[in-house]
Amino acid sequence: MMGEIAVIVINYRRAADTVECLDSLLRVATPAFDIFLVDNGSSAADVAQLHDYVACHPERIAFTAFPENYGFTGAHNRLFEQLIPNGRYEFFLLLNNDAVVEPDFLERMLAQIDRMQRVEMVAARVMKYSDRAQIDNLGITFYKCGLASNRKSPDDPLLGPSGNCALYTADLLRQVHHTSGEYFDEQFFCYAEDTDLAWRAVLLGYRAAYAEDARIYHKGSVSSGGPNSDFVLYHGIRNSLFTLIKDVPTRFLLRNLFWMLVLHIAILLRYTIKGKLSVVFRLYRDFLRGIPAMRRKRQPIQQQRQIPPCEIERRISRLFYERGYALGALRDLY
Repeated sequence: MMGEIAVIVINYRRAADTVECLDSLLRVATPAFDIFLVDNGSSAADVAQLHDYVACHPERIAFTAFPENYGFTGAHNRLFEQLIPNGRYEFFLLLNNDAVVEPDFLERMLAQIDRMQRVEMVAARVMKYSDRAQIDNLGITFYKCGLASNRKSPDDPLLGPSGNCALYTADLLRQVHHTSGEYFDEQFFCYAEDTDLAWRAVLLGYRAAYAEDARIYHKGSVSSGGPNSDFVLYHGIRNSLFTLIKDVPTRFLLRNLFWMLVLHIAILLRYTIKGKLSVVFRLYRDFLRGIPAMRRKRQPIQQQRQIPPCEIERRISRLFYERGYALGALRDLY
């Protein structure tokens, strides 16, 4: 793994968390890498704090402050458009600003790359920051209900890495862009964009690996109001539906249509009882409005698919959804 490495960190109104993340990255001795730090339209105070930090490490960190919030997707795309065409970097590591890393994490993730087997995206062992014995995710698992979620066990199928810590080769990103005309889909803004990218890579024949001994500690959703916020609910479910229309093969959709309907009836009931009917209404309304755009994007993706249906099936869990979800939903109902 001799190619150069770019590490991308996006800040949005959480400069203190970002500084802690950068401190942990700067303790990584090998391999060498460059850090690209972006502020995504935060306050002047955040920008000033990050500017002062970068001024102490000008040889390691390049800092860009965007005038507005372009989302997870837009911020990364603007850097990809700048960095990928020039061919300098062979690997891109995306790391959430609310995560801290072990000093050997990147070396262990890179060790999983195997170009001969087309393994060109890698997930890490991401643990909870507040309880470092508890798993946050081991990548992404995609379920027969049509939703993806945090992979909790090495025995679960691995679709791709979670965006909070994801290693990609430049070749994978370049080929995904060539096929579909985009790196991340900016209509997603944030949430499920990593699932969408993983699906497009899988359909091109790329595979994901999991680095068991690459440890990250993740706080989780600190910039979006927490995992139970209306923002996360809206973008998470809407974008997951976009992924079905855009990426998922028709054979899977037809075979699992019943389970998808069961899931979304459960979502409607669960969040209505929680007093979030207006959020649920908006996300399904905006999903329906977005279907024509997703169908247009679907055509070139499916036309250039390079793996057979049987191979796709192996990337999908046979479970309805993640363990414990149904019990949690019933507790909400009663």
